[in-house]
Amino acid sequence: MIYKKFCFHIFSLLLLPIFLGGCGLAKLARIQSESDLAVVETTLVKNIKTLERLAKTGNTGLIVKTARAHSSYSGFIEDKMEDAEIAGDMETAEEMRARAIDRYKRSEAYAFKALAKSNKTFNEARTVDLDVFEKALQKLKKKDVEPLFWAAYAMGRGISLQKDDPMQVIDLARVELMMRRVLELDETFYYGGAHLFYAVYYGDRSVSIGGDPEKAKEHIAHVDRINDGKFLMSKFYLARYYAYPKQDLKLYTRALQEVLDAPSDIYPGEEAATSLTKSRAKRWLAQADVLFDPELEEEETK
Repeated sequence: MIYKKFCFHIFSLLLLPIFLGGCGLAKLARIQSESDLAVVETTLVKNIKTLERLAKTGNTGLIVKTARAHSSYSGFIEDKMEDAEIAGDMETAEEMRARAIDRYKRSEAYAFKALAKSNKTFNEARTVDLDVFEKALQKLKKKDVEPLFWAAYAMGRGISLQKDDPMQVIDLARVELMMRRVLELDETFYYGGAHLFYAVYYGDRSVSIGGDPEKAKEHIAHVDRINDGKFLMSKFYLARYYAYPKQDLKLYTRALQEVLDAPSDIYPGEEAATSLTKSRAKRWLAQADVLFDPELEEEETK
């Protein structure tokens, strides 16, 4: 009983490493270096509830870790959603979509809770006037980049799963403002994740509503620069958000094959991200015949 009470009451950030190990979160702290995605997912599932209990102490770092854990787990749920869609199992796909949206909402709430410690405006992040919201963003410092990124990421992913809801899509402007501020404060954060957001922002929309594949490609190039070309997700994004919109089958297949052919330890310490990218590359490469005009494939093989 004493041990349990000790685990869930944090009196000093200096004791955090002790708590992480003593409360069974040691694996979670090393999750990025785990190449087995089944282990990664299981570890997240087993530890999210513990993180939520720890976050109740009000420790900003733990609140942010909880936000990140929910978003990370949502990624696995989205993968299951895509698998179900490909298999034509729309009932399961919709169930997974709802679950992912719920997790992103939780992630967003935790991230904004952390940001509210710096500026109370973020307690009303979705409802406050946009100009007030933007002024609050400008007051944030580099120390706020982590919760800011996860708030924007979770909100953005949630919106992407609800594109048919205009009340959701309207908040994309807030996400764009947040990611722009991340770039201003620290463009390198989370492998250059804000640049990947802009790759989607410009690459996943038609030109008539602001899409621009060339701008998407520019942001992807920034990610390669930041990570010395070792972060394979940039190649996946090049295929998904540049080659596909441009209907460049040759580049699409080459980029995804490069992901699959890359060594699993190409980015030491980031094996989880590498494995996840390989999994997604395999899925999207298998869909090339569906995504591209068959006549285009014939022309490129002549």
